[in-house]
Amino acid sequence: MKVAVFLDYANIDASSRQRNCNVDYEALLNYLADEDEGRTLQVAYAYLPIDPRQEHANDATINELWQKGYIVKSKVGTIAGETYKCDFDVEMTLDISRIAYVNTPDVVVLVSGDSDFIPIVLDLRERGIRVEVAAFEISMSRQLALKSSGFINLDALVESDFDEEPQEDFEPADDDDNVNQSLEEVNRDWDEDFNRQSKEDADDNVTLR
Repeated sequence: MKVAVFLDYANIDASSRQRNCNVDYEALLNYLADEDEGRTLQVAYAYLPIDPRQEHANDATINELWQKGYIVKSKVGTIAGETYKCDFDVEMTLDISRIAYVNTPDVVVLVSGDSDFIPIVLDLRERGIRVEVAAFEISMSRQLALKSSGFINLDALVESDFDEEPQEDFEPADDDDNVNQSLEEVNRDWDEDFNRQSKEDADDNVTLR
């Protein structure tokens, strides 16, 4: 199965910092497109915002991502008070739609927990493309996970250092809830239905993640 990966670096990096852990982006890519599971990587994009106050601060990270197999797209943000803003949603959505049309992947993996991607997720699923979302629990939109074909819990992957198959987990946090709440409290009323729906949506020859 042909796999296309789209990494929302800012979303995952912020979550890993909150969780006080490091993400091995090469190992992540190898897991998402595991040849042993019949998954072949077509293309992988990484989207990285640039702080306009320190435009070269992430040069090493950009080079590292290139070396690990990602096509890196960066954009300088705009200063907003004591911080800066850099929205990549439009660029990511356009690239996802283009790759889905030109490359016709069997699986698109969106490495982000941002609910802004719900429209493109639904569009791809209507085209018959399996869409998996991968994120940390702390930043996973409940609605994004619910509307995807499957949710890959990066917490489980980091804990196992990508060496072991993570347990299925379909209990992402809701955007409107306190992200520090336990997922069991957030999703008590719907997790059973979500597990059943996601399993029914899974392709027969792809392990549900």
